[in-house]
Amino acid sequence: MVASQPSPTVPAERQIIELPSAGLPADHGLASLGLVMQLAGRTTGAVVALIASLAWLDGRFDRRPAWCGFVIALCIARSQLHRIAGRDLTYGRRGQEDAEGEPADPFDATRNYAIFGIGQAIVLGLVAARVFHQPRTAAAGLTCALALWPAALAVVARLARFRPLRAGIPLGEDRGLEGASILMTVLGAYGVLSTGAIVWMLRALSPHHLRHGWGVMLVAVFGLLLVRSTLHARAGLAGLRDGSFDRPGELAAQYAAFGVISAFCVGGVLLLLAMSERLTPDALISVVVACWLLVTWPMIVKRYFHQRQFAELLAGDRVTHRRAPDAGLTGLGWLLAGHAALIAAIAIGQLAVDPGRGGLAGRAIENALVLGGLVVGRGWAPGVGDTGLAAALAVLEVATAVALIRMSDQRRPIATIYAVFAAIVALGPAVPSLRALGHHATMWTAIRVLPSAVQLVLPIATLALVHRVVAPAARAFYRRNTPAIPPRRAA
Repeated sequence: MVASQPSPTVPAERQIIELPSAGLPADHGLASLGLVMQLAGRTTGAVVALIASLAWLDGRFDRRPAWCGFVIALCIARSQLHRIAGRDLTYGRRGQEDAEGEPADPFDATRNYAIFGIGQAIVLGLVAARVFHQPRTAAAGLTCALALWPAALAVVARLARFRPLRAGIPLGEDRGLEGASILMTVLGAYGVLSTGAIVWMLRALSPHHLRHGWGVMLVAVFGLLLVRSTLHARAGLAGLRDGSFDRPGELAAQYAAFGVISAFCVGGVLLLLAMSERLTPDALISVVVACWLLVTWPMIVKRYFHQRQFAELLAGDRVTHRRAPDAGLTGLGWLLAGHAALIAAIAIGQLAVDPGRGGLAGRAIENALVLGGLVVGRGWAPGVGDTGLAAALAVLEVATAVALIRMSDQRRPIATIYAVFAAIVALGPAVPSLRALGHHATMWTAIRVLPSAVQLVLPIATLALVHRVVAPAARAFYRRNTPAIPPRRAA
């Protein structure tokens, strides 16, 4: 498969470049996968640090401190390897060479993470069963849930279609602009919806609460987060509209700068609130981790756009910047794949964990499942019916992800089926609350509706992006091995 690309010396109709396949970018969207993995690695590391700190302050490590420290060390090491694997997929390893002088394989870190992640899942399952005396079903469920995503990445790293990229992952035709813009648009939409709803609910408080110091502080905190999410979504939408890095890069830099400043402002406000109300050290540690999480994604976006803009400057006029042939949909596919793995892991964990069995390990697993349910948008109950819905949703989401990553001809109908089913699953629990909106709606009604509304973001975004009409940036055709016809000489 080849495609025409203009050149300053050769006519546009005579210039060709090699493409991996029809509609696929040169990097197969792996830069977007790397961004998602960096965000997930840093986030899980912060969450593990938070859970460990809270457990240590509560004195839960007094009985088995060595085993608890061992488990926490394994989790933090896994998060760091996950982040490093994402970094190598995004930026490659062009500056490193192996013993024979060949460029280092950018998939090495992914394979190392997959091996370590599967081994860590097995070890944690054994520790939960033998040391913390959890049931075998809970230990097996924990192992399967933790090994799901590393096993998926191990399969991805061994696919034949990615073997040509082991010598180095090339930059996409648009330097990964549309894929990163899709990620920013979806994540920004999550932030705008959730923070906007919280600000609206805080405004509905009584004047007595608003006159109180903590009420004003909370309004200020979530107002800053709403502005930050708006800047985030605006930068993503600009990348979907523009064909160059100029305007999206400027907006992304503004978002990154405001994101870092707002993170420290939010941390300072929450710290003052904790000190004035004489809260426990648990609250202080939660504030520090919250600042860590708020800084993470702006710094990732800042580095990514700076690196891509620097690559543009180095390329100069030798390489023409044009739209990606996939319109960034492969990046959306990798995001759906990670989201499906998270849903499946939560469903497996909640199906296997018995809430009646207490203990440190049981409480830790339950807290992790609750946090995962908040990220997904709904805490899946361990019932058979809800588990079946979660399994069906994960299967449809994986099918959509595969269709988008491969850019198959059936991607639009598959994505449409997934979006409709996911919307029905999201709106099902909120139907009673939605009926109450027209009669006696209260702030608690909005709180019950908010998780379903958040869960609608990804399917609606998928439906809109898949059916988005994008002007083609290049013509693709099959090269035929036929002799060229010489031009006719003038008489």
